[in-house]
Amino acid sequence: MSLRLKGTAESASGFRLQLDLKLPSTGVTALIGASGAGKSTLLRIIAGLERPDGFTVAFDGQRWDPLPAHRRPISMTLQQPALFPHLTVAGNLKAVPGVKAIDEAAARFGLQGLLARKPATLSGGQQQRVALARSYLKPAALWLLDEPLAALDPLARSALAPMLSGLCRTLNRPVIYVTHALAEVLQIADHLVIVEAGAVIGSGPPETVAAELDHPLSPLIDTGAILEAGFDAYDAKNDLSALRFGRQRLWVRGDLSDAPSPLRVQIPARDLSLALEPPARTSILNILDVTLTGLAPAQDGTLFAELDCAGQRLRARITRRSLENLDLKLGMALFALVKSVALDVRPG
Repeated sequence: MSLRLKGTAESASGFRLQLDLKLPSTGVTALIGASGAGKSTLLRIIAGLERPDGFTVAFDGQRWDPLPAHRRPISMTLQQPALFPHLTVAGNLKAVPGVKAIDEAAARFGLQGLLARKPATLSGGQQQRVALARSYLKPAALWLLDEPLAALDPLARSALAPMLSGLCRTLNRPVIYVTHALAEVLQIADHLVIVEAGAVIGSGPPETVAAELDHPLSPLIDTGAILEAGFDAYDAKNDLSALRFGRQRLWVRGDLSDAPSPLRVQIPARDLSLALEPPARTSILNILDVTLTGLAPAQDGTLFAELDCAGQRLRARITRRSLENLDLKLGMALFALVKSVALDVRPG
């Protein structure tokens, strides 16, 4: 099963989008690129809001490109909530044709206490939750999210991002998430597509795209590693949770005792250091046993050290001088050091 996108679209301004792309029709596909790269144009073509001649859009073998936008089984959320200002939150949710599960959607998006209020009385984050709930309620084969957090302030974004990531992981329908902020989607993306100047320059699993992309954008795609781990224990005194994968243990901030397992832990390559021996006294809580499995040059002149850690993959960004100082050789047993404050954890 797949979403097939093939063709060329040109705008009056001279912008040209040209691609031949096959995306999985399950899970979360993150579409990343700078402003003006063509992300939103591609989303509008999928939705039928733009229909360039000769551009094929096919979902699981069914051609969508001949269909107008209102006949495509798509639900779409934009940067701006676009709520009906004269309706209450409940009224906006009821405006979805055939909707029945309003109470369930209100509970999922934390809207129970807001149902009688109108959009003008809501914060930006609250309005976007209403817009997401409305899209969630619409029967659709595909959910399109066009930078849904971009217009929010950092506090609202940090509050809404975990809710949205958890929803994307549990939805029984494919999601295409467009953003220029990679951190928003790393833990939830099953597939990553990098777009620049109207062309796809990388497509595949997030860790693979980051490893293979030889381009000036690659330093921004420093995924490092995304590990799956389970909750082990909570240290209430220090507000730290211990996570376990294999025989390894990671300490992360906060109480994750009620978080659904598995948990996805992002360890950026730039935040992971290597040592030949475990340090005796250090502020770093996480010291992992690893084996060096590969060395690959990065676009900026540094190196990626590929590591095996309890059967999962880690990556450290190191300098060539570090390579020489440690005299690194494939197969060496090493210790990987990572600060707890550098870790970002989301439900898997």
